[in-house]
Amino acid sequence: MVAIEPASMTAVLCHNAGDRKAETWRQQLLPFEHLEFVVSDAAKGIAAAVGQLADQRRETDPSAPPLGHGLDLFHTTQEAERVLAQEWRRVEPLWEEADACDAKVERAKQQGTDARRGPTQTARAAWSRAIAEFERVEHLEAAWHRCRAAFELFDGDGRLNDRARAEAEIAAGLRVLCGPEWKKVGTFLRDRRSLNFLDRMHQRLAAAEPRAEWRAVLAWRWWRLRHGASAANPLAALARAVAVSRPLEDAEQAASDRIEAILASSFRASSAVECMNSVLRMQQSRHKRMTQPMLDLKRLYWNCHVLKAGKRRGHCPYRELGLPLPTFDFWELLQSDPAGLAQELSGPKDKL
Repeated sequence: MVAIEPASMTAVLCHNAGDRKAETWRQQLLPFEHLEFVVSDAAKGIAAAVGQLADQRRETDPSAPPLGHGLDLFHTTQEAERVLAQEWRRVEPLWEEADACDAKVERAKQQGTDARRGPTQTARAAWSRAIAEFERVEHLEAAWHRCRAAFELFDGDGRLNDRARAEAEIAAGLRVLCGPEWKKVGTFLRDRRSLNFLDRMHQRLAAAEPRAEWRAVLAWRWWRLRHGASAANPLAALARAVAVSRPLEDAEQAASDRIEAILASSFRASSAVECMNSVLRMQQSRHKRMTQPMLDLKRLYWNCHVLKAGKRRGHCPYRELGLPLPTFDFWELLQSDPAGLAQELSGPKDKL
């Protein structure tokens, strides 16, 4: 069982469990009292555990933050790409067959044989089949890209995405992705949890900035600052120039900072967990048995080491999390006295 805090890439949970049932997950998630949103795959165990914790939280403390659950985009994308790869593999032999037919036509011409009938007609038919299949798979791929775009925070014009718009795009795409091989992808896409991140994003934005017009404009500005404008579109270039150059007043800047923090922390995929799992699987191949102490050791090393790739390259997970450790050096932490370290970490809290 692995859980990652996605903003810092800190592994907050790494447990060697005998099963992945709801009760096992519930016991592991129970200490995270301030947890507000979980992104996971479609496994039933963790879904049931999150539901139980959400119900328990509502019953014991109605004022506690609600606990939401989102179905991650990573596994949906992975499954769709697997199906598309299969479809493209069906196109390749048809294309190769058409190329081979063209080669026969050329050989017939070089030998002075009349190729206008047999070889040419065979090649024309082969190319017709190959092109038709190619266009069919291209149509499927375009439909998937339409579904995939529904999971973006913004549409192509920089407007904030919402559930209604995303569901309409997914429904349009699924009218094309209707074969039995797309059943699993369709199940993921139709699951309401897949778009829960959008509902949560809008709730947080509304709490941070009650004025809808300010939310829309400042969110568009955040999006525009991160997307270059095409030189062929002078209006878009002008809009971008205005968005970049116009200074914000103090109240606008404060609202912009709040909105930026929310947009930057709206996560919709559990690829961070898969990243950690890949590291653990590599380590499992080197050890006959992965014990819990070994997992704890590897989790400590992961959280202390400096990331070498990705958006957080050069950053240490524990440091990014804001953990007030006396040092982030793995070996020094390992040599520290546990009681003294616990006292040092609890010291500032005791003084409050």
